[in-house]
Amino acid sequence: MQPEQRRSVSVTATTSDPFDGIVRLVLDAARFGFGLDQVAMTTHPDGNRTIRMVLEVQPSADCADLADRLSRHPAIMDLRIAELSREQSDQPGVAASHPANERMLP
Repeated sequence: MQPEQRRSVSVTATTSDPFDGIVRLVLDAARFGFGLDQVAMTTHPDGNRTIRMVLEVQPSADCADLADRLSRHPAIMDLRIAELSREQSDQPGVAASHPANERMLP
């Protein structure tokens, strides 16, 4: 039996503490067994940072569940997860302009 193909999801999180935010996201991704394909961070004029990651997740993973699991840290102020199409996940860059499936926290 052939193993199931993993899916790529784009994670975009806003944090006021870049070290705490990125460490917690990367450690959670590793703890949950996700693959890390890409990671980048940008700084906003207000001092907040946006962390963008592309993760490889199990085929059964749900974007809403992933958002709940990754957003539980106080350092994460906002988090969005979008499933990437196969074509998008093969291209460099992190976030898709029109995600196939997205979950945004209030």
